[in-house]
Amino acid sequence: MKKKIDSKEIFGAEVQYFRLDPKYWETIVEKFRDSGLKCLTTYVQWSTHLVGEPDAKNPAGVLDFEGRTNPRLNLLRFLEIVGENGLSLNFRCGPFCCNEMIHGGYPPWLVLGDPNMMVWDCQNRTTQGYWIGKKEGSQPSYLHPEYLKWCEKWIAEVDKIVRPRLKSNGGFITMMNLDNEISYIVRDSFLDSDYNPVNVAPGGFYHQFLKEKYISTARIPYGKSYKNIEDIQPPRSVPHQINFDFPYYADWIEFKTWTMCRYIKALRKMHENNGVKDVIFMTNFNPHLPEGIPTRMPDFEKAVGEGGIVGYDFYRGAFMSYSGYHSMARVIKLMNASLKYSWAPEFMAGSWNKDMTSTSRISNEHTRFMARCALSQGCKAISWFMFHDRDCWGDAPLSSHGHTRPNYEVLKETVDIVSGKISGWDALSPICDVGIVYDLASHTHTSIGDPMPCNDNESYVGNPEIDGVKAGLASLEYYGLFRLVEQAGAQAAVIDPVCKPQNIPPFNLVFMPSSPVISKETSDLLSIYLKKGGTLLLTGHWPTKSGSGGDIKFLGINKPTKQGDVFRAKVGKGTLVWRKTFIAQEKPEEENPESVEFIWEIMSDGKIVPNVRITPAETAQWVDWQKGGGHKVYEQKRNLGSAILHESESEKILFVLNHYCEAAGFILEFADKKLLLITDIDSGDTVKIVNGKASVDIDRKTCKIYKVE
Repeated sequence: MKKKIDSKEIFGAEVQYFRLDPKYWETIVEKFRDSGLKCLTTYVQWSTHLVGEPDAKNPAGVLDFEGRTNPRLNLLRFLEIVGENGLSLNFRCGPFCCNEMIHGGYPPWLVLGDPNMMVWDCQNRTTQGYWIGKKEGSQPSYLHPEYLKWCEKWIAEVDKIVRPRLKSNGGFITMMNLDNEISYIVRDSFLDSDYNPVNVAPGGFYHQFLKEKYISTARIPYGKSYKNIEDIQPPRSVPHQINFDFPYYADWIEFKTWTMCRYIKALRKMHENNGVKDVIFMTNFNPHLPEGIPTRMPDFEKAVGEGGIVGYDFYRGAFMSYSGYHSMARVIKLMNASLKYSWAPEFMAGSWNKDMTSTSRISNEHTRFMARCALSQGCKAISWFMFHDRDCWGDAPLSSHGHTRPNYEVLKETVDIVSGKISGWDALSPICDVGIVYDLASHTHTSIGDPMPCNDNESYVGNPEIDGVKAGLASLEYYGLFRLVEQAGAQAAVIDPVCKPQNIPPFNLVFMPSSPVISKETSDLLSIYLKKGGTLLLTGHWPTKSGSGGDIKFLGINKPTKQGDVFRAKVGKGTLVWRKTFIAQEKPEEENPESVEFIWEIMSDGKIVPNVRITPAETAQWVDWQKGGGHKVYEQKRNLGSAILHESESEKILFVLNHYCEAAGFILEFADKKLLLITDIDSGDTVKIVNGKASVDIDRKTCKIYKVE
């Protein structure tokens, strides 16, 4: 990176001038300034500013940025207000914006245009574009030359506005969004995209990708010989079973990653050619399961260029569930493991509707809990979406007229935490006790059959099978292991061997949710880890296939055949524990207590002492209504507390979370027995640490932050 990111300068929120009456612009921007937020983000939408068809004089269409046809389109005046208030700006000009807008911000004539320019599915049909409700329009194919020409015309126009207002030119624009949530408009499942001829015709981008990866047909590991790379056609169905030809299917997913990254680079080059430089280029990810496929985070980070950053958009329904917390925590852990900087470009503040009778209204308590949950796992900065109400959005921190709501105080409070109450926020890092391996090949196996990877509420299990094992089981285990470790009172970090194959962090214990297929990088790294003396817990199916093709001899040993569910062996100086059955397949809050106990036994056997172990002071119980009427006593025997310690050279900060729907007490046990005191950064209340232990009492769905001394 050109320079280290200052998180305080990245904290921000979305203000959409074109969805506000201009008479409220100054009020809302002033409230933004007074909140302590520094970086205002705003979409600048192509279709919004479009007031006439393209012609020779106006190649991107007739555009209104001065409010000639509608005062809400006076972008130039809005930018003046932002600058006058001393704020920086993230300029988000698409070409695609999403944003609950017709066609997602694309001009109608673009998405309703030539079908040969659009994304095609496996049956050579154009796929549905963003305006799903009306089933109108398609999604342009990212690398189609005609589409890129239209992008170039639009970007040339907006860059005339951006260039003189760059901070490097004395202005205030510090960030540029290189398109929004690039993922084929959520049509990025295996068979939904992108079979456009520009990709799959002989010599197309698919064949260019294969040539870059394999150089020649002799190196292609598909279990079939080809005379020319151009003879290879992409898969157009998901089989019941795949074995030796796994790379053939995996490459089609990797090609989508390659395509999206090439598209990002093309957009960045357009801006740079227009003189837009010395700015933080960024892009953002929408939710996926498994996370990182096909929107592979490190690849996108390279695509935005040196000094650029990428981030994940978090939307969670109120009140934030235990499942929602773990989904967010797991993604942030992966970001910590594979990116230079972890942040949330869009972080839900408000809701997609204005129905005040809805049971899912957004409270300040939810906003606070969600923000602190993200910070607790190492999310260094947040940009809230939205800052104000607008069409198709309610419960934001401000009304569309600038009235403040309780959520507004939460934003102020959060900024104050990272810029005042905690000194050196950027120097702090969450400290974990064990590692869980993110294996790209096993998650790719899941993604091959998943019909809707953007639905992060449903975990896919099904075809294709490998060695008779269904896709999705290893991914489901991966999700569940984080919950088991946390219910045992500890914290797990992500290890991404494909992204960082050099070494495993100094964990004495590493978990590997396993499938029959494994990345070569993961296999090699785990072998080295065991030889050096680490302990590996493998749960699930013994790996027999390499993600790069062919059979493997995992860890250099044959598949153990001894009877019993648990196999133990010395490998080098280390210890291998193979649990032949999965242990983390249950839904959140339905985890098997015996599995939690097994995790703790493995940790204890390996002499793993959590930096801070959290356990409930007593079993959580509460009384509530039951279906059919009457009272019912509910009991949750699982540990739904979280304790995450952050450390820098000069400071220790502890986040303690209560995920129960009832207030609860917790016992904290610190590995460092020299610690004496924790101080609540909000109230100033102190709790003594005696013989390494402290007791805290925390309200329902609340996160307390303590300074540790």
